[in-house]
Amino acid sequence: MKGIGLITLSTDPVGEHSFKAEMASYPVRIFTTRTSYDEADHHAGGFIPIPDWPILLATLPPGDLVDLIAFACTSATIALGNETLLNHLSSARSGLRYTSPGIASVTMMQRFGIKRIALLTPYGPTLHNKFAPYFASHGIQVIAAHSLSQPMNLVTDDDIARVPIERIQSELEGLLDSTGPLDALFVSCAAFSIGRQDLARLGDVLGHPVLGSVNSMAWHSLDLLGEHSRRDELAAEIGLPRNET
Repeated sequence: MKGIGLITLSTDPVGEHSFKAEMASYPVRIFTTRTSYDEADHHAGGFIPIPDWPILLATLPPGDLVDLIAFACTSATIALGNETLLNHLSSARSGLRYTSPGIASVTMMQRFGIKRIALLTPYGPTLHNKFAPYFASHGIQVIAAHSLSQPMNLVTDDDIARVPIERIQSELEGLLDSTGPLDALFVSCAAFSIGRQDLARLGDVLGHPVLGSVNSMAWHSLDLLGEHSRRDELAAEIGLPRNET
């Protein structure tokens, strides 16, 4: 059985549960570790784990028990950039496969030809404003974006986890009203309490596929582990075509 080493933030109350729920029906074992981090630096647009990457990765099981590392923070990926994050992970634990919600969402969008998105985040201005350039660097245009941080006074990951799905839906509807043609909507943050069934229902209601951080990372994990039929089933459940290549 394949093994996934899942890294979640010490402040995230739902990311671990959400990822395990997404992967529950698949033949994988998930080993979880948590990391604290410099929160002031992260709000300013960076990401520094405490104490450091090698010690963090060493808390996961050794040897051949882990095939893939999943780092469950979207905003940290965007703050660091894919290459830097992958270098940190591979230098600390070499010879594995690696993903994160940011890396996974870009891979998923590219695989399904998604080039124009509307974006909903819970982040303050510094992090929120990094997303459009990040996606643009991967050939994906953010044609409308909104942050719930100030309107809902979201300060902590627990605040984010408590945002009701009804509010997420209303905000996505508002984004659709303010934009032109698009291919999908993306709800960014592993701390949002939004699962596969929520994404599927929102896609039906809004008439466009809705992607989420944790669901995208589950899809990419299955892809990297060679579980391609299960990967395609997961994508189809949220309204993406089955015959992707």
